Amino acid sequence: MKLVLMRLLADVETSILPGDMSIEDILKLVLNILVYGLGAAAVLGVIIAGIMYMTARDNEAQVAKAKTRLFEVVIGLIAWAVMFAVLNWLVPGGVSL
Repeated sequence: MKLVLMRLLADVETSILPGDMSIEDILKLVLNILVYGLGAAAVLGVIIAGIMYMTARDNEAQVAKAKTRLFEVVIGLIAWAVMFAVLNWLVPGGVSL
């Protein structure tokens, strides 16, 4: 019984990634996850800034906070674009999504 169980456990695949993935494929997967995460974070930041701006009414401090948040989202997107351009310049053949 124990031998049969050990043979069954030996055939179990423990990795969530296919065995034939190269390091390049793994890096592309990680880069895609980061890109989609950045896009989701940027959209969420713009939505939050818009809600803050719409609900500010006469509160100038909240309007300033909303504008600052929107400005920070734009700075983050620009920083990502610069990082992506530098990666394309450093990596031979470029980085493709």
